Amino acid sequence: MARRSSRTDLRAAGAGLLAVVLLVLLIGDARTAGKPSGPPNTLEVAWSYVATGRALDAYDVPPALSDEALAIPVGRSVLVVDTRSGRLLSTVNGFAEETPDLGLSGGVLFLVDTQDHFKDTLRAYDPATGRELWRRRAVPGPDGKGAGNFVGGGVLLADRGPVVVDGDRVLALEPRTGAVRWNVRLDTHCADPDPYVDVPYRMAETAARLLLLRHCPGETAELRAVDERDGRSVWRKRLGRGRDISVSAADGALGVRVDNEFRLLTEPGEEILRQAEFGYPVGEEQGVVYAGVGQELRAFRADTGKPAWNRARPLTGVAFMGDGLIVEDTSTDGSYSGDARWSVGDAAGQGPGASNLVALDGRRTASVPWPVAGTLLGASGELLVVRSEEAKGTRYTGLRPGHRAKDAARPVALGGSEPRHWPDACGLVDAGLLSELAPDYLRLPEKQSRTVRGVRLPHPSVCRFATESGDSGDDVFSVTVRWAAPDATAARTYAASAIPWGCAPPLGGCVTAEIEEPRSGVWLYTYRTGLEARPVAHATVVSGRYVLGVAAGEDVPAHRALVRRVALHLSERGGRRE
Repeated sequence: MARRSSRTDLRAAGAGLLAVVLLVLLIGDARTAGKPSGPPNTLEVAWSYVATGRALDAYDVPPALSDEALAIPVGRSVLVVDTRSGRLLSTVNGFAEETPDLGLSGGVLFLVDTQDHFKDTLRAYDPATGRELWRRRAVPGPDGKGAGNFVGGGVLLADRGPVVVDGDRVLALEPRTGAVRWNVRLDTHCADPDPYVDVPYRMAETAARLLLLRHCPGETAELRAVDERDGRSVWRKRLGRGRDISVSAADGALGVRVDNEFRLLTEPGEEILRQAEFGYPVGEEQGVVYAGVGQELRAFRADTGKPAWNRARPLTGVAFMGDGLIVEDTSTDGSYSGDARWSVGDAAGQGPGASNLVALDGRRTASVPWPVAGTLLGASGELLVVRSEEAKGTRYTGLRPGHRAKDAARPVALGGSEPRHWPDACGLVDAGLLSELAPDYLRLPEKQSRTVRGVRLPHPSVCRFATESGDSGDDVFSVTVRWAAPDATAARTYAASAIPWGCAPPLGGCVTAEIEEPRSGVWLYTYRTGLEARPVAHATVVSGRYVLGVAAGEDVPAHRALVRRVALHLSERGGRRE
C-alpha cells in the first residue's frame, strides 16, 4: 500500500508540474501575443523643433545629443531641447566667439569657449535653466607660458562626467560641481616628442571604462583601460609601433587603428578581429559585439570571438546602436552623412532621407523613409534625431521606430504608399503645353526610373522631353516624380527640406541658390552640379501629395523660362489630379 501511495503521489506531482509548465507557456504566449517580431519598419514623428538660423550658414559645429537633450549652437548662443518632448529647455548666451565646442555629459551641458584664439575654458551649465554651474581653465603648455588649450583630445565628455588632461594627469570631474572624483598619472615623456603634440595621449570611453592611448613617435603604443568609477587600472595592452594610431569606443566594444589595420576588442581587452580594412566599433549587447568592417556590418560572440553574422552595409555613413537596435545611414538621395554639410537641390533626386534598421540578430528592414531630407544626428533614447534645412531655420525631428502590419501592396521603402499611386512622369505634362512650347516634342521615359528604392513602379518616374528636330538644347527638359508622400502636408514638409537654402562648401563655398517662389509650393532655383559646379536651372514643385522636380540644361534665361513654365503648369494641373 505504501508503494501504491508513492506512485500516486509521483503521478500527482508530475501532473502538477506539467500544469505549471503549461501555465508558464500560456503566460509567455499571452505576453508576446500581438507583439511584432523583427526590426521596426516605420518611423513616426514624435516631435519637431525649428531653430532660428540655418546650420549651413554658420561655422560647422555639430549639435550635441544625449539620451535626454539636444544642444544646438546658434551664433553665440546654445539652445537646449528636451528630446523626450521636443520642448525648449533653456538658452545659454554670451560666448567670446561664435559656435563654441559643446557636448552633454552626466546630465550637464559643457562648452569649450575660445579666448584669444585658445580654447582654454571649460564651462558647465544646467540644461534645464541655462545657469552656469562652474568653469575650469586649461593648464598651460609644457613651457608654462601662454594659455592652455582643451583641443586635441584634452577633454572627453564621458557618461559619468568630463575627463580632462591636466599636465601629467587625467582628472575625472563631478559634472555638477567640477570637483575631482579621481586622477590618474600619465607618462608624458617621449624620447622623440612630436613638436605639435603637448601630451601624447588620446582618450575614449565606454559606459564602464576610460581608455588611455599613449603614442610617442617611434615607440610602442600602449592602450590602458581604467575603471570609470574610481580610476583603478584594469588592463594594459601593447599595440606595437605605427605612424597613425587611434582608439574609438562604443558601449562594450573598442576599436583600435594602427596605420591601415583595424582591430576590434571586447571591453575586457580581448582581441576579436584584426583586419586591413576601415572599421569602427558599434557596440555590445547580450554577449555579442557589433562592428562596421569595410562594407559589412558584422557581429561576433564576445566569449569566443566567432562570427555570429554579417550583412552588407551602405557605401556611406556609419552605423550606431540605439535602444536595442542598430541604425544605419543609407545611400538614398535625401540622406546626407556628416555633421552639417551637404548639397541639396537636385531636382532629379528621389525621396527624403531614410535609415536601415537592423535587429540584433541581423534581420534588416528595407530603408525606412524619414519625413524630410537631411542628416541623421544619432539616437536619443528610443528616438532617432534628424536635422534638415528650411527657408528660415533648421528643423530637428524626433522619430520613433515602430511597426505596422506587413503589406506587399504598401512597401516600407515607399513610406507605405502604393506603387500604383506614383504617377507616370511622361503624363504629367499635357499635350496642350507641349504644343505651345514646340510642335514636335517627344516623351522619352527613362527605363531604370520604373524602380525606386528597390520597388517596381507601373510607370516611369522620370521622363525627358525633347523636340524631334533637336536643333537646339534649349528645348530639352526633364520631369521627375521625387516622392509620393502620405498627404499634402507631408509633401510640403519634405519639399521644404529639399531646396538648397544654405551654403554648399563641397561645391566651392557658400553658393547662392537664387531661390524664387512665384507661387505657393513652387520653388525655382539654381542647382550647381559637377566638378566645375556648373549652374543648372531647376525647380521643385508640390502638387497635392506629390513632390515633383523639373530641370533644364544650363542656367541661362531660355532654360529658366522653360523651367518656370513647366513648374507652374505642374502646380496647376497636379492639384486637380488628387
